[in-house]
Amino acid sequence: MIQVKEEFKNLIPALSAEEYAQLEANILEEGIREPIITWNGYIIDGHNRFSIAQRFDLEYKTTSKHFASEENVKEWMILNQFGRRNLSNYQRSVLALELEEVFSKKAKENIVIENKNRSTDSAKLPKRVSVDTRKELSKVAQVGERTLGMVKKIQEKAPEEVKAKLATGEVSINAAYKEIKKEEKKEEKIQERKKLAEEGAKKEIEIDFRLGDFEEVFADLPDGSIDCIITDPPYPYEFIEVWTKLSRFAKRVLKPNGYCIAYSGQMYLPEVMQRMSENLTYYWTFTLIHTGSRQLINGRNLFCGWKPILIFQNNFSKLKTPFDDFIQGTGSEKNHHKWQQAELELNHIIDNFTNVGDTILEPFAGGGTTIMAALKNNRNIKAAEINEESFNISKKRIADAKIR
Repeated sequence: MIQVKEEFKNLIPALSAEEYAQLEANILEEGIREPIITWNGYIIDGHNRFSIAQRFDLEYKTTSKHFASEENVKEWMILNQFGRRNLSNYQRSVLALELEEVFSKKAKENIVIENKNRSTDSAKLPKRVSVDTRKELSKVAQVGERTLGMVKKIQEKAPEEVKAKLATGEVSINAAYKEIKKEEKKEEKIQERKKLAEEGAKKEIEIDFRLGDFEEVFADLPDGSIDCIITDPPYPYEFIEVWTKLSRFAKRVLKPNGYCIAYSGQMYLPEVMQRMSENLTYYWTFTLIHTGSRQLINGRNLFCGWKPILIFQNNFSKLKTPFDDFIQGTGSEKNHHKWQQAELELNHIIDNFTNVGDTILEPFAGGGTTIMAALKNNRNIKAAEINEESFNISKKRIADAKIR
């Protein structure tokens, strides 16, 4: 009596629904022509034929093979599949990787035998023997070593639905691998931020930096006590209400003719400006020219090469000295916050809208860029950040800089 061993059955990639249906049709028309091969009573070739025979009560023949171990059986099964089926590079690689342990064990055994056969003189023995199992496996799978490496990573990390799409060709090996690397980098960033936040929580800084919603934590701030607000509020529409809060807050805390300067996205710019204009006077819009790759705005199918910097004022007073209304970007700086702006870009704003010794307030501190720029330009700074992780990361950045 022959038996089905799930470990053997699952070793071979399953037929697609179409392939199985075609095999079934062929068998019903012509019978089971090829024998089912067994080892110690277990099927090692012919699982699908056996399943169809059981279902339709068909006759079949068997033949047995002799192998010294299950490892030898698996090796034969996999190599047998390479010669019989039109497998994709992904399927070939998956099969080859099943042999990794077998090949590695064989290679080590060969090394032991080789060393025993050598002279016992230690000077003649190799100091290090390199066993390139992956190279051998790539030969078996008839794929490059890099492809095999990518598939190994996919098998370790990818969810089952992705593997299923790879098997059917809906997703390429490159695409699946890139997605895994992307997720790994994202996870690395999460862990890195967590570590920085833990370190930052232990730091002490001298500036007035508060954790929480800016209107709430600065409720005690005297009216008309701030020279300039420089900030970068979040751009997604779910945060649109913060622009009304910022406008209201700026009206209260800014000195007469003090400026509220804010980076903005472009998607909801008309509403942003409307909300800011509820309490403040529109002064101008600066252009921050992006450096490097352009961002594709899917909602408009446009590549964005610049960003608005909105200048609003508490009442109105003309600037004394004229200067350019565009800033050349200095490149992406996202090591402290995903929405972080570059520090050097703020110098143009700070130099022209504030004086040494003025007090700048940053309601959305994020990664602490405005704080750092203010300190380096000899301005006083007050800031708030509602996210505790970002708050502590900024604390570490400020403390480590040792500007004050």
